[in-house]
Amino acid sequence: MGKLDVSVNTKLSQKLLITPQMKQSLNILQLPMFELTQELNGILEENPVLEEVVNKEDILKNDTEEVDAYLKELQKVEWESFFSDDEYKYYVAEDEDINFEKFVSKKPDLYSHLLFQLNISGLKDEDYRIGEYIIGNLTENGYFRLDIDESVEYLGVTKEKFLEVLKRIQQFEPSGIAARDLKECLLIQLRDFNVSDVDIYYISELLENYEDELINNDYSKILKELEIEKSYFDYLLNLIKRVDPKPGLKFSDSTVYVIPDVYVIKTKNGLEVKLNEEHIPSIKLNSYYLKMLKNNNLDENTKEYVENKIKNALWIIKSLNQRKKAILQVVEFIVEHQKKFFMEGDNRLKPLKLKDVSEATGLHESTVSRVTSNKYLACEYGIFEIKNFFIKGFDTANGAVSVDDIKELIKDIIDKEDKRKPFSDEKIVEILAKKGIKIARRTVAKYRDELGIPATSKRKIK
Repeated sequence: MGKLDVSVNTKLSQKLLITPQMKQSLNILQLPMFELTQELNGILEENPVLEEVVNKEDILKNDTEEVDAYLKELQKVEWESFFSDDEYKYYVAEDEDINFEKFVSKKPDLYSHLLFQLNISGLKDEDYRIGEYIIGNLTENGYFRLDIDESVEYLGVTKEKFLEVLKRIQQFEPSGIAARDLKECLLIQLRDFNVSDVDIYYISELLENYEDELINNDYSKILKELEIEKSYFDYLLNLIKRVDPKPGLKFSDSTVYVIPDVYVIKTKNGLEVKLNEEHIPSIKLNSYYLKMLKNNNLDENTKEYVENKIKNALWIIKSLNQRKKAILQVVEFIVEHQKKFFMEGDNRLKPLKLKDVSEATGLHESTVSRVTSNKYLACEYGIFEIKNFFIKGFDTANGAVSVDDIKELIKDIIDKEDKRKPFSDEKIVEILAKKGIKIARRTVAKYRDELGIPATSKRKIK
């Protein structure tokens, strides 16, 4: 028998531990306004140390000198992390100049959601008219079921032009929208998931030729004829299950109301960003419990309970103030970056990434993501999800260029080519590179396909 070797080893490692207070702070940061109001109402019921200020003027006054002195004593002892800039109150400013009710809107329906994307897509004139027609004729599930030839005749446009615009609409959110059938809907989403061409090929085969077998769970024929392993087949099935066969259905419930988290108001001095705090209470620490701790006859259990409640109250107030500051920082940068839209309603948004906002504000990308997720912005042009103002783009020598700008360039290059010697995708890459735009050949092929433009061999005329 081998000798048993017993030893003790010391290993140094770093772990990120998220405390309950940090979890609560992150939760407060990402909650939209309506849900935050509900959360605060629950917190006020649970924590007696926090009190709602009914008379807003009271919160502007300092608490008694005794309470102020006690809070400073707390800071000296062990609670430094609970304080920032001596904040121990959360004040909600009232603005009588804003009619908040005019901004309250129903949750955008599918048509409004897609029309906003059409307005910022850069499509104009005839292309815009086709896009509006497609969006206006989608089914509740988000499919375009009208006959293409009849639609072309009705609009007086070419079939090629109609299909080109249809492909553009199919790039809008939610993924899979404006598909003509289930197969096309699923394949659009799979491409958006960056599923490989090989996987898409086999999934296309499954959907097109083996529908009955899939419904009846008769997999042996599929495995035999496609010559694939059962494990790979299971993988393909899991990919299919990830997609949404009815992408438009999530917008069918128009009874849900959206309350904007932020207002962008045009003033004589420019644009002003205001946080919507209409239903959020002003809160502060209840001085009664602070005074209670000074009672030398207080038993240890009660003292510990009150101290914990005070710590929690301070953390909540700190989190609320940080939330307000972060949202205003992020939205003010977005508004400045997309100023032309907010000033003129210009439908061309500039490329913008989470990283850009992070670098400008000094906030972590994850914080920017939490600040903008599930939150709405209201301006004179409507109510929009804040994340809609993030636009994909490419960095070039002359600044960032949006995906739509790249597609327009590709289309323009192909429109001007000699059809007897059409440009290959590699040649288009070279032409774009001379313009300072570095892009991969497969990306050119992808955008060309999305524009409904055929490959080089099919564009060539003799």
